[in-house]
Amino acid sequence: MKKMTFGIVGYGKMGSSLVKGALNSGLLSAKSTKVYDLDGARIEFAKRDGLLIVDSLARIAGSDAILLAVKPKDMPKLLDELKALVPAGSALFISIAAGIKIATMESRLGEGSRIVRVMPNIAASVNEAASVFVPNRYAGASDIKFATSLLEGIGVAYRLDNESLIDAVTGVSGSGPAYFFLMMKALEEAGRRSGLPDDLIRSLVSQTCRGAGTLALRSKDSFDQLIKAVASPGGTTEEALRVMESKGFSQTVIEAVVAAIEKSKKMNYS
Repeated sequence: MKKMTFGIVGYGKMGSSLVKGALNSGLLSAKSTKVYDLDGARIEFAKRDGLLIVDSLARIAGSDAILLAVKPKDMPKLLDELKALVPAGSALFISIAAGIKIATMESRLGEGSRIVRVMPNIAASVNEAASVFVPNRYAGASDIKFATSLLEGIGVAYRLDNESLIDAVTGVSGSGPAYFFLMMKALEEAGRRSGLPDDLIRSLVSQTCRGAGTLALRSKDSFDQLIKAVASPGGTTEEALRVMESKGFSQTVIEAVVAAIEKSKKMNYS
């Protein structure tokens, strides 16, 4: 696939993570990737990444594809401004803004606008993201192919045709890295209290998390079976799991993710 001219509106953590991953994979070229952001610090980061900096949305408008990576509350105004600059259907819009539905984007960008709504996660910056995308009715085969390649270049990508499931994806994988970081932080503290040096415990915790994920991806066993493979009867793992469940670990995680999903459903900026 030829490298497309690419415009980015908003170079924050998620937008920059996705773009860096795409640059690392070779899908995008820095010299054909333009960035527009009002934040001076973010502009400096974009410069360091070798991207082209533009001072107006008008200079983004001619791109083949435009990544919308601003805060959800800023999206309605941005969409209205882009409608005046980009003829409907002339560019592919890729949005990673939580709570901004495809119908909202279509109504503000104009009939016939090609749109792909994406929920990635921050692991995009190391090409390990889990991303889900939903194309609208005007997105063609080449648009879907580009979006798929973009997301596969930063990890794995899954297509959904039911946009209402995006909220569940947001709670599970969009926010998911933070859940694991919290668990890793707790493991780090437990190791520190037991006398392990900081550099060793961080490596042990990080590699253990990575190894567990890789094993889960490659194994056909259920999570219950994988747990049993580690937790020998009467052993240390079984004791740790007993304490976790006595404190309501699994139920707490489930309730937390449900809360994130409900929060996502309420973030409806129109």
